[in-house]
Amino acid sequence: MDTSELLEQLSNRFGVSGFEDEVRDWISETVRPLADRIEVDVLGNLIVRINPGQNFTLMLDAHMDEIGLMVSHVEEGGFLRFALIGAWDPRVLPGHQAEIKSRDGAKHRGVIASTPPHVQTPDEQKQPWKVDDLFIDVGVESKEAAAAMGIGPGTPATLAYPFQILENHRVMGKALDDRVGCAILIRCLEYFSENRPDFSVVANFAVSEEVGLRGAKTAGYEIHPDVALVVEGTVGADVPGTAPHKCPARVSQGPAISVADKSIIVDPAFVGFIEDAARTSEIPWQHKLPLSGGTDAGAIQLSRGGVLAGIISVPCRYIHSPSSIVDLRDLEHTVALVIEVARRAPEVRRLKR
Repeated sequence: MDTSELLEQLSNRFGVSGFEDEVRDWISETVRPLADRIEVDVLGNLIVRINPGQNFTLMLDAHMDEIGLMVSHVEEGGFLRFALIGAWDPRVLPGHQAEIKSRDGAKHRGVIASTPPHVQTPDEQKQPWKVDDLFIDVGVESKEAAAAMGIGPGTPATLAYPFQILENHRVMGKALDDRVGCAILIRCLEYFSENRPDFSVVANFAVSEEVGLRGAKTAGYEIHPDVALVVEGTVGADVPGTAPHKCPARVSQGPAISVADKSIIVDPAFVGFIEDAARTSEIPWQHKLPLSGGTDAGAIQLSRGGVLAGIISVPCRYIHSPSSIVDLRDLEHTVALVIEVARRAPEVRRLKR
């Protein structure tokens, strides 16, 4: 399938942190013909190996999970109170449609709502919404009716809109942080299944990144890589109102190479190695402006005795919202850069202090 179809399949799947099964099952089925070994660990990470057992191991990582919601209480009238899973800005929530996934896998639609502004005082209308002010209306009239749908405390939900192709090579969909990374890892597995390396390549499709880099922490320990490369969707803030010095990355300007973020300071020599790979391959690239955000690289770097870890990201506008926008050319350029760095990964050993 082409890149937009691959991304559509990934974006449209439900994968709130801790509930990544639907994403993991689809990726597992897709990459099975490419892999020498596939396993799912206790936390739910999908670990895919090509050429295992060699004396050098490269770990590629992208997280499957997306930020979401979790039902915390059901009102007598059937309205769902909820908690946030991951870093939402509550200001974007009201009025959006939610998809709630019951324990038996059934999906139900609803709308995130609040007290109507028509019955609020002028002072109340000026106040930003708090999560405690919001609820989900799934159209039922009682707590019992919600329970009959399989909805209760602990039921996950996401803000769900279908993937769409826009103009100018751009697409829009939910959870592109980090389904773009998952798409890139699949492309890398395709490459290495046809171009067998003389080292081990291990792709980790991680769980629970959005709630504390949890999956990468255990996977990094188990894989024990010599070098790790994390592939992310990062903040594309090239929009009106953003000053240049506050813009982490720009859409349509190529992959963003991280120097540092709130979870890691990347070894400068490794940063230079990635930059050189981009230059020699004539791949457009940019630096991700430090020090915003955090990635799985922060957890992997601290695994065991330490791992040389780097980050390459696809700029995504409006991450952590119901709809993000990416440029497919950025994604393709990131695929090319990740493969080039991965292909040369054993050379990184000379960078270790």
